[in-house]
Amino acid sequence: MTNRLGGPLVGALVGLAAAALGSVFLTGGFDPVTLAVAAGSVVIAAVVALLTGRSIAPPAAQPMPPVSAPPVSGAPFAPAQGPAAGSGPIPVRQLQEPARAAQALSDRNVLVEACIWMRDRATSPALAQHLDGAFSRVGVTPVDATGQRFDPAVHEAGGTIAAGSPAEDGIIARTEQIGYTDRGRLMRHPIVTVYRGQVRA
Repeated sequence: MTNRLGGPLVGALVGLAAAALGSVFLTGGFDPVTLAVAAGSVVIAAVVALLTGRSIAPPAAQPMPPVSAPPVSGAPFAPAQGPAAGSGPIPVRQLQEPARAAQALSDRNVLVEACIWMRDRATSPALAQHLDGAFSRVGVTPVDATGQRFDPAVHEAGGTIAAGSPAEDGIIARTEQIGYTDRGRLMRHPIVTVYRGQVRA
């Protein structure tokens, strides 16, 4: 309570003293009327300050609160790795994109292989035609290697037969099981029979 009253009372006393001195210097003598007029506003301010508990003295400077960084909205960030570590954070969503693409490719491979398995065992012409149409729409192409030169990187030898001429040596005589590519990527090697050697006369 003393602290709250001290400020207003001291301020009022100082104001009264300043008003009295001012009236003396301005009027050339002590004039009670001039003193009352000059000190009226100071007295009213002191009474108001006393009733409200506020001081008429200038408030003491308050320390500024620490400024915190504003919250970042949107996607979370992960620290950058490697040489670009000082260039700023990388969105986690960007880091997840390669993993999602790899997962999507893996899922597609599983579905394509399952459909190829069904096509190999399809006894219904309608089902086989439906699967062939679906393969064509999604970029899966059957590979019939008959007549091509045998390449162990893309063909699987299932057997050999004697060639009728030197030109047939190494040529695929027939495709025993067709292969498949998915958008140009080999999914299954065709199993083939290859011409080898030459029939002796």
